[in-house]
Amino acid sequence: MPRIVTAEDLRARLGRELDALKETEEALYVSKRGRLAAVVLDSEHYAALIDRLEYLEDSLAALRAREDRITVAWAEIRE
Repeated sequence: MPRIVTAEDLRARLGRELDALKETEEALYVSKRGRLAAVVLDSEHYAALIDRLEYLEDSLAALRAREDRITVAWAEIRE
């Protein structure tokens, strides 16, 4: 179940919320005026997601090149 807090509540208890993010891998959704305004993640969790995304993008590029029977240098894929 996603955790949702208002921007006002987040300001009041930022330290506690940051500590809670460290303990879980869940995102914290922040609303402002009744609408979703931001998503907050622990920095290590964010870095892991970015690493996973880059790996998947590289894998997809390699698969597409293989389907097209195109030889692509690994350095080009990593760009």
